[in-house]
This record gives sequence, C-alpha cells and structure tokens, in this order.
Amino acid sequence: MGYRIMERNLSSEPGGGLVGGGRLAGKVALITGAARGMGAAHARAMVREGAAVAIVDIAAEAGERLAAELRDGGGRSSYHHHDLIDPDAWLGLVDAVERTHGPIDVLVNNAGVQVRSVGIEADDDEWAKVTAINQRGVFLGMRAVIPGMARRRTGSVINVASVAALVGLPGSIPYQASKAAVLGLTRGAAVSYGPDNVRVNAICPGLVVTGMTDSAPSAAVDAMKAQIPLRRDGRPAEISAAVVFLASDDSSYITGVVLPIDGGFVAR
Repeated sequence: MGYRIMERNLSSEPGGGLVGGGRLAGKVALITGAARGMGAAHARAMVREGAAVAIVDIAAEAGERLAAELRDGGGRSSYHHHDLIDPDAWLGLVDAVERTHGPIDVLVNNAGVQVRSVGIEADDDEWAKVTAINQRGVFLGMRAVIPGMARRRTGSVINVASVAALVGLPGSIPYQASKAAVLGLTRGAAVSYGPDNVRVNAICPGLVVTGMTDSAPSAAVDAMKAQIPLRRDGRPAEISAAVVFLASDDSSYITGVVLPIDGGFVAR
C-alpha cells in the first residue's frame, strides 16, 4: 500500500506563506546545525510561522545561502558561524543574535554528529567528538541562552535527541550514549527552570531522510524501516511541525517532555 504525506513542500516556499504572522510571530529563534538537513527544515518552518531565525552552523556557504533565501521570501533571518563547543563563542553568539533580532525566545539544539563504529571499538577520538557536540554542545547552548529567558520569564528550549536514546540499536554506542544524555539534560533543565517559565523539551526523531541517513548502509536503513509500524521513513518537515508546536504558545503547559517522532518505532 502506498502513502501520501499531507504537507507543504517547504523547500519550494523560501519564506513560507505566513511571514509576519503565524504561531511564532514576534519570536526570535536560534537553531544550531541549521544550514542543512533537519535544521534547515526547522528554519524554513519557523520563518513561515513568523519567527526571526538565527541560522547557526559551521557550513558557511550553505548557511549564508539559506539565510538569503529566507530573507528573499520576506522573512527575517541571519547566518552565524559558530564553534558549538566553545563556551566563549556561545556568549558572543547570543550577543550577536540579540543585537540583530532581539532577545532569544526559542533555542533549538539541533546540531549533532554520528560515527559508524559498530560498538565498543569506537576509538577515543570518535567518543570525544560525538560527546562534545551532541552532549556538551547542548549543555553550553542552554547555559548561554536560558539565563536571558529566565530573566524575561519566557522561553522554549527544544533539544533534538533520537529514538536511539530510547531503545537499544545495533552499533554507534557513542551516539546512543550522547543522545540519552540529552534527555537527562532536558529533564533536569525543565525542572530547574520551570519556575522561571522556561520550558525545556526534547524530540526523538526516528528514521528521517537527511544527509546523515544517506551515509548509512542501505541494508540497515531497510531493516529499520521494516520495523516501523507506519512502514516508512520520515521527512524533515514532519519533524519541524513538532518543533514549531513546542516553540509556540500552543504548548505553553508542556515541559520536560520527551517526544518520539518515529512512525511508532518505539511503541512496538
């Protein structure tokens, strides 16, 4: 049986259809790893809903191109080159974004890396790289942005984890460990900063078509797809819909939640 995804093609709507209005009107969002893949889909979706978006990435050409695309479509967007694991760079980034767009209302910790080691043979460099970006980068982002949100008593943080944080999968143990840590960071921050009206949630995407999954062995992808109750992989725009919801006031009473977006994979 075939399937249809009832969605707009965001890539064909550079600024989206609701620039200046929408559920995120007046909000400022900072998205890491936003130049390509799911991060770019999140940027497009949030601009479409009226947010000003800071695209944060080390891929300068792609980031500048996306920011220009969004501005050409009538949105507010800027690109910021950033070293995710440099604490001082985070302070400079927050200052630059706030000077460009205003106080940050939404932080999407989307940037992440994967290694293809099968298991515990991952070497020290692989472990250090994955842990630094996927775990420490999330912590540093929250440490830099949440204080301003707490002072203003408003803000939404969305940490991108993975279904690999919820169930055991063969291979890539460093990746799974780093994403499981993101859930701990999310819950701890939600409890700590809920009294300041700062909401912190995590999403756990399943098999989604991106450059990261493109590099995975096709046999492994097919095997995982066969275990998904919806019998298909996801699309970045489907993940972005949840990001927009959690960033908006529609989710004003939701914090500390871990949301799988996986076609039912972890429900088996």
